[in-house]
Amino acid sequence: MKHLIGFTGYEQFCAGQDVTSCASMTEKLAQYKVYSVLDYANEHATSAIDYDHNAAVVLETIEAAKNNSAYPFAVVKPSAIGFFKLYQKMGAGHKLTTSEQLIWTAMQQRFEQLAAAAAQAAVVLMIDAEESWIQDGVDLLVLPLLVKYNCDKIVVALTIQLYLKDRNLVFKRLLKDADEKGYVLGVKLVRGAYMEKERSRAAALKISAPVCETKDATDVQYRDALQNAMQVLNRHFCIVATHNQSDINWVVDYCFKNNIPLGNANLWFSQLYGMRDYISFSLAEQGANVFKYVPFGPLEQAVPYLIRRALENSAMKSQTLQECMMLKKELQRRKING
Repeated sequence: MKHLIGFTGYEQFCAGQDVTSCASMTEKLAQYKVYSVLDYANEHATSAIDYDHNAAVVLETIEAAKNNSAYPFAVVKPSAIGFFKLYQKMGAGHKLTTSEQLIWTAMQQRFEQLAAAAAQAAVVLMIDAEESWIQDGVDLLVLPLLVKYNCDKIVVALTIQLYLKDRNLVFKRLLKDADEKGYVLGVKLVRGAYMEKERSRAAALKISAPVCETKDATDVQYRDALQNAMQVLNRHFCIVATHNQSDINWVVDYCFKNNIPLGNANLWFSQLYGMRDYISFSLAEQGANVFKYVPFGPLEQAVPYLIRRALENSAMKSQTLQECMMLKKELQRRKING
Protein backbone atom coordinates (compact mmCIF):
# COMPACT_ATOMS: atom_id res chain seq x y z
CA MET A 1 0.00 0.00 0.00
CA LYS A 2 2.84 2.43 0.78
CA HIS A 3 4.25 1.93 -2.72
CA LEU A 4 0.82 2.60 -4.21
CA ILE A 5 0.39 5.71 -2.10
CA GLY A 6 3.72 7.04 -3.32
CA PHE A 7 2.86 6.23 -6.92
CA THR A 8 -0.49 8.02 -6.85
CA GLY A 9 0.88 11.12 -5.14
CA TYR A 10 -1.46 10.54 -2.20
CA GLU A 11 0.82 12.21 0.34
CA GLN A 12 1.44 15.10 -2.04
CA PHE A 13 -2.23 15.98 -2.47
CA CYS A 14 -4.02 14.44 0.56
CA ALA A 15 -3.34 15.47 4.16
CA GLY A 16 -4.70 12.36 5.84
CA GLN A 17 -7.27 9.59 5.88
CA ASP A 18 -9.79 11.32 8.15
CA VAL A 19 -10.60 14.67 9.76
CA THR A 20 -8.48 14.06 12.85
CA SER A 21 -5.35 13.05 10.93
CA CYS A 22 -5.38 16.38 9.03
CA ALA A 23 -5.06 18.47 12.20
CA SER A 24 -1.28 18.54 12.49
CA MET A 25 -0.85 19.79 8.93
CA THR A 26 -3.64 22.35 9.05
CA GLU A 27 -2.37 23.70 12.38
CA LYS A 28 1.04 24.27 10.80
CA LEU A 29 -0.55 26.11 7.88
CA ALA A 30 -2.59 28.27 10.24
CA GLN A 31 0.56 29.39 12.04
CA TYR A 32 1.43 31.21 8.82
CA LYS A 33 -2.12 32.58 8.39
CA VAL A 34 -2.88 30.06 5.66
CA TYR A 35 -6.20 28.46 6.54
CA SER A 36 -7.81 25.25 5.34
CA VAL A 37 -10.99 23.67 4.07
CA LEU A 38 -11.21 19.95 4.71
CA ASP A 39 -12.27 18.38 1.42
CA TYR A 40 -13.50 14.79 1.55
CA ALA A 41 -11.96 13.31 -1.60
CA ASN A 42 -14.77 10.94 -2.51
CA GLU A 43 -16.28 11.61 -5.93
CA HIS A 44 -19.39 10.24 -7.65
CA ALA A 45 -20.93 8.00 -5.01
CA THR A 46 -23.61 5.63 -6.27
CA SER A 47 -25.95 4.65 -3.45
CA ALA A 48 -28.07 6.17 -0.69
CA ILE A 49 -25.74 4.61 1.86
CA ASP A 50 -22.78 6.36 0.19
CA TYR A 51 -24.62 9.67 0.03
CA ASP A 52 -25.61 9.56 3.69
CA HIS A 53 -22.09 8.58 4.70
CA ASN A 54 -20.52 11.39 2.69
CA ALA A 55 -22.95 13.96 4.09
CA ALA A 56 -22.08 12.73 7.59
CA VAL A 57 -18.37 13.23 6.89
CA VAL A 58 -19.01 16.78 5.65
CA LEU A 59 -20.99 17.40 8.85
CA GLU A 60 -17.95 16.17 10.74
CA THR A 61 -15.78 18.77 8.98
CA ILE A 62 -18.30 21.48 9.89
CA GLU A 63 -18.24 20.32 13.51
CA ALA A 64 -14.42 20.41 13.45
CA ALA A 65 -14.58 23.96 12.12
CA LYS A 66 -17.08 25.19 14.70
CA ASN A 67 -14.47 26.10 17.31
CA ASN A 68 -11.34 26.09 15.16
CA SER A 69 -10.31 29.26 13.35
CA ALA A 70 -8.03 27.19 11.09
CA TYR A 71 -11.18 26.02 9.24
CA PRO A 72 -13.29 28.99 8.10
CA PHE A 73 -14.89 26.92 5.34
CA ALA A 74 -16.48 23.55 4.65
CA VAL A 75 -17.08 22.06 1.20
CA VAL A 76 -19.37 19.52 -0.40
CA LYS A 77 -19.37 18.01 -3.87
CA PRO A 78 -23.00 17.55 -5.02
CA SER A 79 -22.34 14.23 -6.77
CA ALA A 80 -21.01 12.88 -3.45
CA ILE A 81 -24.38 13.37 -1.74
CA GLY A 82 -26.84 12.90 -4.59
CA PHE A 83 -27.63 10.76 -7.61
CA PHE A 84 -25.75 12.02 -10.67
CA LYS A 85 -28.46 11.00 -13.16
CA LEU A 86 -31.18 12.72 -11.15
CA TYR A 87 -29.31 16.01 -11.28
CA GLN A 88 -29.12 15.50 -15.03
CA LYS A 89 -32.80 14.58 -15.36
CA MET A 90 -34.04 17.49 -13.26
CA GLY A 91 -31.73 19.93 -14.99
CA ALA A 92 -33.14 18.86 -18.33
CA GLY A 93 -36.68 19.53 -17.09
CA HIS A 94 -37.84 15.91 -17.18
CA LYS A 95 -40.54 14.67 -14.82
CA LEU A 96 -39.45 12.35 -12.04
CA THR A 97 -41.13 9.10 -11.17
CA THR A 98 -42.64 8.71 -7.70
CA SER A 99 -39.60 6.80 -6.44
CA GLU A 100 -37.21 9.29 -8.03
CA GLN A 101 -39.05 12.16 -6.35
CA LEU A 102 -38.43 10.53 -2.98
CA ILE A 103 -34.71 10.26 -3.79
CA TRP A 104 -34.66 13.89 -4.94
CA THR A 105 -36.30 14.99 -1.68
CA ALA A 106 -33.61 13.10 0.26
CA MET A 107 -30.92 14.91 -1.77
CA GLN A 108 -32.58 18.22 -0.96
CA GLN A 109 -32.65 17.34 2.74
CA ARG A 110 -28.92 16.57 2.76
CA PHE A 111 -28.14 20.01 1.34
CA GLU A 112 -30.50 21.62 3.84
CA GLN A 113 -28.88 19.76 6.73
CA LEU A 114 -25.39 20.87 5.69
CA ALA A 115 -26.40 24.50 5.15
CA ALA A 116 -28.18 24.65 8.51
CA ALA A 117 -25.15 23.18 10.27
CA ALA A 118 -22.83 25.66 8.53
CA ALA A 119 -25.04 28.57 9.58
CA GLN A 120 -25.08 27.37 13.17
CA ALA A 121 -21.30 26.90 13.19
CA ALA A 122 -20.59 30.26 11.48
CA VAL A 123 -18.77 28.43 8.68
CA VAL A 124 -19.04 29.13 4.95
CA LEU A 125 -20.27 26.05 3.07
CA MET A 126 -18.83 25.96 -0.44
CA ILE A 127 -20.70 23.97 -3.08
CA ASP A 128 -18.31 22.54 -5.65
CA ALA A 129 -19.14 22.77 -9.34
CA GLU A 130 -19.90 19.70 -11.44
CA GLU A 131 -19.99 18.67 -15.10
CA SER A 132 -22.03 21.09 -17.21
CA TRP A 133 -24.79 18.61 -18.00
CA ILE A 134 -25.79 18.24 -14.34
CA GLN A 135 -25.07 21.78 -13.15
CA ASP A 136 -28.61 23.01 -13.83
CA GLY A 137 -29.93 20.22 -11.64
CA VAL A 138 -27.46 21.08 -8.90
CA ASP A 139 -28.53 24.72 -9.07
CA LEU A 140 -32.15 23.72 -8.44
CA LEU A 141 -31.08 22.56 -4.99
CA VAL A 142 -28.38 25.13 -4.27
CA LEU A 143 -29.79 28.47 -5.39
CA PRO A 144 -32.71 28.41 -2.91
CA LEU A 145 -30.17 27.95 -0.11
CA LEU A 146 -28.56 31.27 -1.03
CA VAL A 147 -31.86 33.09 -0.63
CA LYS A 148 -32.66 31.32 2.65
CA TYR A 149 -29.29 31.41 4.44
CA ASN A 150 -27.41 34.39 2.99
CA CYS A 151 -29.84 37.05 4.18
CA ASP A 152 -27.32 39.15 6.08
CA LYS A 153 -24.09 37.16 5.97
CA ILE A 154 -22.34 34.60 3.81
CA VAL A 155 -23.24 30.99 4.66
CA VAL A 156 -23.43 29.23 1.28
CA ALA A 157 -21.09 29.91 -1.64
CA LEU A 158 -21.42 28.33 -5.06
CA THR A 159 -18.71 27.69 -7.65
CA ILE A 160 -18.59 29.21 -11.13
CA GLN A 161 -16.43 27.49 -13.75
CA LEU A 162 -15.24 30.10 -16.23
CA TYR A 163 -14.01 27.60 -18.83
CA LEU A 164 -17.68 27.14 -19.75
CA LYS A 165 -19.09 29.55 -22.32
CA ASP A 166 -21.02 32.54 -20.96
CA ARG A 167 -20.54 31.68 -17.29
CA ASN A 168 -19.42 35.26 -16.66
CA LEU A 169 -22.91 36.27 -17.84
CA VAL A 170 -24.42 33.75 -15.41
CA PHE A 171 -22.39 35.42 -12.66
CA LYS A 172 -23.78 38.83 -13.61
CA ARG A 173 -27.34 37.48 -13.54
CA LEU A 174 -26.73 36.03 -10.08
CA LEU A 175 -25.40 39.37 -8.84
CA LYS A 176 -28.55 41.07 -10.13
CA ASP A 177 -30.76 38.42 -8.55
CA ALA A 178 -28.97 38.80 -5.21
CA ASP A 179 -29.45 42.56 -5.21
CA GLU A 180 -33.11 42.25 -6.17
CA LYS A 181 -33.89 39.60 -3.54
CA GLY A 182 -31.62 41.02 -0.85
CA TYR A 183 -29.22 38.17 -0.19
CA VAL A 184 -25.43 38.03 -0.12
CA LEU A 185 -24.00 36.22 -3.14
CA GLY A 186 -21.00 34.04 -2.38
CA VAL A 187 -18.99 32.68 -5.29
CA LYS A 188 -15.79 30.76 -5.81
CA LEU A 189 -14.34 31.65 -9.20
CA VAL A 190 -12.43 28.85 -10.91
CA ARG A 191 -11.44 28.03 -14.45
CA GLY A 192 -12.56 24.40 -14.15
CA ALA A 193 -11.32 20.82 -14.20
CA TYR A 194 -13.51 18.89 -16.65
CA MET A 195 -12.48 20.37 -20.00
CA GLU A 196 -11.41 17.17 -21.78
CA LYS A 197 -14.40 15.27 -20.38
CA GLU A 198 -16.74 18.00 -21.63
CA ARG A 199 -15.25 17.97 -25.11
CA SER A 200 -15.25 14.18 -25.36
CA ARG A 201 -18.91 13.99 -24.37
CA ALA A 202 -19.86 16.72 -26.83
CA ALA A 203 -18.03 14.93 -29.64
CA ALA A 204 -19.70 11.62 -28.81
CA LEU A 205 -23.15 13.25 -28.79
CA LYS A 206 -22.32 15.36 -31.86
CA ILE A 207 -23.24 18.56 -30.04
CA SER A 208 -21.40 21.84 -29.62
CA ALA A 209 -18.84 21.69 -26.81
CA PRO A 210 -19.88 23.90 -23.88
CA VAL A 211 -16.29 24.93 -23.14
CA CYS A 212 -14.58 28.03 -24.49
CA GLU A 213 -12.84 27.50 -27.80
CA THR A 214 -9.45 28.68 -26.57
CA LYS A 215 -7.54 29.22 -23.35
CA ASP A 216 -7.46 32.93 -24.13
CA ALA A 217 -11.26 33.01 -24.21
CA THR A 218 -11.35 31.33 -20.79
CA ASP A 219 -8.80 33.82 -19.47
CA VAL A 220 -10.90 36.74 -20.73
CA GLN A 221 -14.00 35.33 -19.02
CA TYR A 222 -12.13 34.74 -15.79
CA ARG A 223 -10.74 38.26 -15.70
CA ASP A 224 -14.18 39.71 -16.48
CA ALA A 225 -15.66 37.74 -13.59
CA LEU A 226 -12.89 38.96 -11.29
CA GLN A 227 -13.60 42.55 -12.26
CA ASN A 228 -17.30 42.17 -11.56
CA ALA A 229 -16.60 40.53 -8.20
CA MET A 230 -14.17 43.23 -7.11
CA GLN A 231 -16.65 45.98 -7.93
CA VAL A 232 -19.23 44.60 -5.49
CA LEU A 233 -17.03 43.52 -2.56
CA ASN A 234 -18.93 45.92 -0.33
CA ARG A 235 -22.02 43.69 -0.74
CA HIS A 236 -20.95 40.28 -1.98
CA PHE A 237 -18.37 37.59 -1.29
CA CYS A 238 -15.72 36.19 -3.62
CA ILE A 239 -13.11 33.44 -3.44
CA VAL A 240 -10.39 33.83 -6.08
CA ALA A 241 -9.52 30.17 -6.59
CA THR A 242 -6.59 30.07 -8.98
CA HIS A 243 -2.92 29.23 -9.33
CA ASN A 244 -2.56 31.81 -12.09
CA GLN A 245 -0.02 34.38 -10.94
CA SER A 246 -1.16 37.09 -13.37
CA ASP A 247 -4.76 36.91 -12.11
CA ILE A 248 -3.60 37.10 -8.51
CA ASN A 249 -1.35 40.05 -9.32
CA TRP A 250 -4.29 41.75 -11.03
CA VAL A 251 -6.47 41.38 -7.92
CA VAL A 252 -3.70 42.64 -5.63
CA ASP A 253 -3.12 45.64 -7.92
CA TYR A 254 -6.84 46.34 -8.11
CA CYS A 255 -7.05 46.43 -4.32
CA PHE A 256 -4.08 48.79 -4.12
CA LYS A 257 -5.40 51.16 -6.78
CA ASN A 258 -8.90 51.27 -5.30
CA ASN A 259 -7.93 51.50 -1.61
CA ILE A 260 -9.41 48.08 -0.82
CA PRO A 261 -7.63 46.28 2.04
CA LEU A 262 -6.16 43.04 0.76
CA GLY A 263 -7.62 41.48 3.90
CA ASN A 264 -11.17 42.59 3.06
CA ALA A 265 -13.53 40.13 4.75
CA ASN A 266 -15.38 39.50 1.48
CA LEU A 267 -12.23 38.57 -0.45
CA TRP A 268 -10.41 35.24 -0.15
CA PHE A 269 -7.75 33.49 -2.21
CA SER A 270 -7.55 29.72 -2.54
CA GLN A 271 -5.02 27.19 -3.82
CA LEU A 272 -4.80 23.41 -3.63
CA TYR A 273 -2.91 21.61 -0.91
CA GLY A 274 0.42 20.42 -2.28
CA MET A 275 0.46 22.98 -5.09
CA ARG A 276 1.61 26.59 -5.47
CA ASP A 277 2.59 27.02 -1.84
CA TYR A 278 4.72 30.06 -2.62
CA ILE A 279 1.59 31.86 -3.84
CA SER A 280 -0.41 31.02 -0.71
CA PHE A 281 2.28 32.00 1.76
CA SER A 282 3.18 35.17 -0.10
CA LEU A 283 -0.44 36.33 -0.14
CA ALA A 284 -0.86 35.55 3.55
CA GLU A 285 2.26 37.53 4.36
CA GLN A 286 0.79 40.51 2.50
CA GLY A 287 -2.29 40.35 4.72
CA ALA A 288 -4.65 38.57 2.34
CA ASN A 289 -7.18 35.97 3.43
CA VAL A 290 -5.92 32.63 2.10
CA PHE A 291 -6.94 29.02 2.44
CA LYS A 292 -5.86 25.70 1.02
CA TYR A 293 -8.18 23.00 -0.26
CA VAL A 294 -7.01 20.11 1.94
CA PRO A 295 -8.27 16.75 0.64
CA PHE A 296 -8.52 13.75 2.92
CA GLY A 297 -9.90 10.24 2.74
CA PRO A 298 -8.91 6.60 2.19
CA LEU A 299 -6.72 6.03 -0.85
CA GLU A 300 -9.23 3.81 -2.66
CA GLN A 301 -11.87 6.56 -2.45
CA ALA A 302 -9.46 9.37 -3.31
CA VAL A 303 -8.15 7.85 -6.57
CA PRO A 304 -10.50 9.77 -8.95
CA TYR A 305 -9.57 13.00 -7.19
CA LEU A 306 -5.85 12.18 -7.35
CA ILE A 307 -6.04 11.34 -11.04
CA ARG A 308 -7.69 14.69 -11.73
CA ARG A 309 -5.09 16.49 -9.63
CA ALA A 310 -2.30 14.65 -11.47
CA LEU A 311 -3.74 15.65 -14.84
CA GLU A 312 -4.02 19.27 -13.74
CA ASN A 313 -0.48 19.17 -12.38
CA SER A 314 0.94 17.67 -15.58
CA ALA A 315 -0.73 20.46 -17.54
CA MET A 316 1.35 22.95 -15.54
CA LYS A 317 4.77 21.40 -16.17
CA SER A 318 5.91 24.58 -17.88
CA GLN A 319 5.46 26.38 -14.57
CA THR A 320 7.47 23.89 -12.52
CA LEU A 321 10.80 25.68 -13.00
CA GLN A 322 9.17 28.97 -12.00
CA GLU A 323 7.76 27.36 -8.84
CA CYS A 324 11.16 25.95 -7.88
CA MET A 325 12.76 29.35 -8.39
CA MET A 326 10.09 31.06 -6.30
CA LEU A 327 10.46 28.53 -3.50
CA LYS A 328 14.24 28.99 -3.54
CA LYS A 329 13.79 32.75 -3.39
CA GLU A 330 11.36 32.45 -0.46
CA LEU A 331 13.75 30.18 1.46
CA GLN A 332 16.59 32.65 0.90
CA ARG A 333 14.39 35.52 2.10
CA ARG A 334 13.45 33.64 5.29
CA LYS A 335 17.08 32.79 5.93
CA ILE A 336 18.04 36.44 5.61
CA ASN A 337 15.14 37.65 7.80
CA GLY A 338 15.31 34.76 10.21
